[in-house]
Amino acid sequence: RKSETERMAQRLHPVVGEALRLLRSTLPPMVELKPVIDENTPPVLADSTQIHQVVLNLCTNAWHAMPNGGEIAVTLDAVTLTPDDAASNPDLRPGRWVRLTIADQGNGMDAATIEHIFEPFFTTKGTGIGTGLGLAVVHGIVQSHEGLITVRSTVGEGSTFELYFPVAPEDVAPAEPAPLEIPLGRGEHILVVDDDNVCGFA
Repeated sequence: RKSETERMAQRLHPVVGEALRLLRSTLPPMVELKPVIDENTPPVLADSTQIHQVVLNLCTNAWHAMPNGGEIAVTLDAVTLTPDDAASNPDLRPGRWVRLTIADQGNGMDAATIEHIFEPFFTTKGTGIGTGLGLAVVHGIVQSHEGLITVRSTVGEGSTFELYFPVAPEDVAPAEPAPLEIPLGRGEHILVVDDDNVCGFA
């Protein structure tokens, strides 16, 4: 469903960091996150909820591509593209970009599969695993941010997704994060049940 989103100038590292913290609690032990986050990247015009969704979708796909485990490398940095750099892709233009890279050590994809991965309902997963909408949603979000997504993959060696977001104009002030209000409890108890023997006892 298409809708207008509210984009504001903001740095992406808090959004990416929050998504990775959530992922760490859901990934199986044999999948390891390797974040390299530059907290000095310039602000971009972004909807934080949608960027959060992009990180979750891509990292979840990376996890599913590694049934035997492996590493998911998540990198956030700033790049300046020259005219020669941008010539390799007609959708890239010279200038300053914030780049989000998510790479896995999974099954990888061949060229024929890569041609279709952003199509709605296209999936290589088995029945009952996913809907085939994840990458189509990611592609739509990146496009709505006037950005670009590229894919490199080799069968048996993993995949790398690079997302480029244009740096916000200098005359647009970054939004100040809203203060976090922590709700107070009323003496309730919390019971946590986990089937992973992380504490040394069952």
